[in-house]
Amino acid sequence: MFAAASPQPAKTGGVYLKDNDISPLDDEVRPVSADEVPSNVASHAIGPRSAHRLWELSEELLAS
Repeated sequence: MFAAASPQPAKTGGVYLKDNDISPLDDEVRPVSADEVPSNVASHAIGPRSAHRLWELSEELLAS
């Protein structure tokens, strides 16, 4: 509901949402666990360079 009703994400763009707010950036390295989902977002996840790489990889996988 927050994403649909709040003007805040529209002004910012390219953000992850958590608990009715924009998720804070957290670049602390932690061990990965299948049982635990990270609560914040790493800065590389919202970077334009990472987005471009993901887009290209997606196109490659779909073309296969």
